[in-house]
Amino acid sequence: MAYLAAVAVLVGLLVVTNLIFTVGVVRRLREHTAELAALRDGGSGGVDVAMPAGSSVDGFDATSVADLPVSLATLGERPLVGFFSPSCQPCKERLPSFVEYAATRPGGRDAVLAVTVGTREETAALVELLRPVATVVVEADRGPVQQAFGVTGFPAFVLVEEGVVAASGYELAPVVDRDAVALPAAG
Repeated sequence: MAYLAAVAVLVGLLVVTNLIFTVGVVRRLREHTAELAALRDGGSGGVDVAMPAGSSVDGFDATSVADLPVSLATLGERPLVGFFSPSCQPCKERLPSFVEYAATRPGGRDAVLAVTVGTREETAALVELLRPVATVVVEADRGPVQQAFGVTGFPAFVLVEEGVVAASGYELAPVVDRDAVALPAAG
């Protein structure tokens, strides 16, 4: 009988311990769910993924996949810049819209920069989609172009006017809207 009582107490302790861990896991999942909902509903959920409007872009030097030098000066006065990671699901969702807009943007591919983050092998599929519409740079995480634009998340879209960020964000639409307003004036 003593063994049964000991086993019952041990099982009870295990159940209580399991319940405590389960409550902790559920609490953490709720926090993650709230963070993901904020990202989906509000762009970056209040967190800048690149320099905010009004910031000056630092200089950078990079090399495109076509082995051409790339800097802020080579992109003209009003470049559109997109940052993508091959492992990022939101990047995959926003990529077709970026490609479609870049294909019709005045200035052509020389005024659009697409930065893919990873190795050439990891980013090969992204590069193939972006090459027809943009100057493409492949760089490691936290590379010089990302640092110049203060990129902290993916995807990130930035519109630059004369070296200053005119619009930036996790969503492409606000950046495109700002670009559309400025295009007639720049024309």
